[in-house]
Amino acid sequence: MMRIDRKIEVSFSASAEDYIRRFMKVAEETMPNANLVPVIEWYISKKFTSKATGEVRTFGPGVDVGAIEQNKLTDEVIVPMGGLKVAIRLPEELQSADRLTFDYSDGSFVVADH
Repeated sequence: MMRIDRKIEVSFSASAEDYIRRFMKVAEETMPNANLVPVIEWYISKKFTSKATGEVRTFGPGVDVGAIEQNKLTDEVIVPMGGLKVAIRLPEELQSADRLTFDYSDGSFVVADH
């Protein structure tokens, strides 16, 4: 299991940090015995199928927050966010960034690289 140890300065806006903390509270209540870490990942496209209507909707590109068991981490960048450690799956295009800023606005994550 190799992790990228290159130093990228990562910051979170207050709204992004709040969203991640609320998400993790629900994730930990749902899976109380798991050792979960929040993970941020990019996607180009993803599909959602409504079980009720069968409608298929496509989303993307975008940024999502999820949770992963700590022992299942692979090549994520691990950064501190207050008392939490956050795993970030960086797309190739951002692996050379020196600084990333995560914000949560209007129901979705926004990322700026500097």
